[in-house]
Amino acid sequence: MKKIIALTSLAFSAFMLAACDSMDNPSPLDTRPEASSNELNPGGLPSDAAMSADSGLQERGINSMNAFDPENINPEDVVVTVYFGFDQYAVAPSERANVKKAANFLADNPDFRIALVGHTDWYGTEEYNMLLSDKRARAVSDYMSSLGIAPERIEIIARGEAGAAMDVAKNSPEARHDRRVEIVKVR
Repeated sequence: MKKIIALTSLAFSAFMLAACDSMDNPSPLDTRPEASSNELNPGGLPSDAAMSADSGLQERGINSMNAFDPENINPEDVVVTVYFGFDQYAVAPSERANVKKAANFLADNPDFRIALVGHTDWYGTEEYNMLLSDKRARAVSDYMSSLGIAPERIEIIARGEAGAAMDVAKNSPEARHDRRVEIVKVR
């Protein structure tokens, strides 16, 4: 009987270790672009400390943004939208011009602040999607800071999968549209 229990325990342990190592999809950490020497801020990514779950998901500044409602954003207030690939939070080189456009808007309009409203598609758990949307907004924030925008003018709001198109394929236009950070002007 002791041999059966020991073998069962060993088999269960081996199964658990094997399950932990089988990750078919890349994690968000795998999506970091390679650093190149000619980039102003290679990758435009937040520091690892800012990526931790302990520092993320704090919807800082919402109370200080008196009339701002992230559920009812006026389309006229969206300066630009930055899109992301599936399960990614690095600001892609193709999207950096949009971030620069928002930074230029803030430089030209010192009375405005911005809210970075992060979104995800519906794939993944609610908790994971909240963290991913926070990381996306923080990546945009860090990139804007590298362009000279004061962090005090930037608010981060993680929305996760709230408002995402449900039950659509990962490669559908609807799912691609949901993987974004809206850069919204706020007075």
